Amino acid sequence: MKRRPRAAAAAVVMALTLPVSACASSAEKCEEAFAAAATAVPGVISATWDCDNGFGGGWQRGDVRIAAGDKGKAIAVMKEVLRAFAASPDLEDGWATPQKYTNNDGTIVVGANDLGFNGVPNVGQVRKRYGVG
Repeated sequence: MKRRPRAAAAAVVMALTLPVSACASSAEKCEEAFAAAATAVPGVISATWDCDNGFGGGWQRGDVRIAAGDKGKAIAVMKEVLRAFAASPDLEDGWATPQKYTNNDGTIVVGANDLGFNGVPNVGQVRKRYGVG
């Protein structure tokens, strides 16, 4: 009789553990996919993400650093980054793009409004803007 409670306990532990590990891999996928798309664009120095795709939604926070001497060049680089996000099959439509992009020393900041959006777009909105998908 003691084997059944242990088997049931093991099943409960596995049922609780598997969704948590699935969320972790989803967050890693998000972080890796955003960084890969952004760093493939010439002019991007670095791109790091922190994603949480937990229960009840989640969030994506990105930090993209670019090499640009003026705001016009920075905007051009960031438009290419958005196109790379739109083209990436690994990014989900509901995932948010960064709120701002900066050059390495922080003297140039590009926001969503500089890129033609009224607010921070998600990947689906970027795809719609650039006619992808």
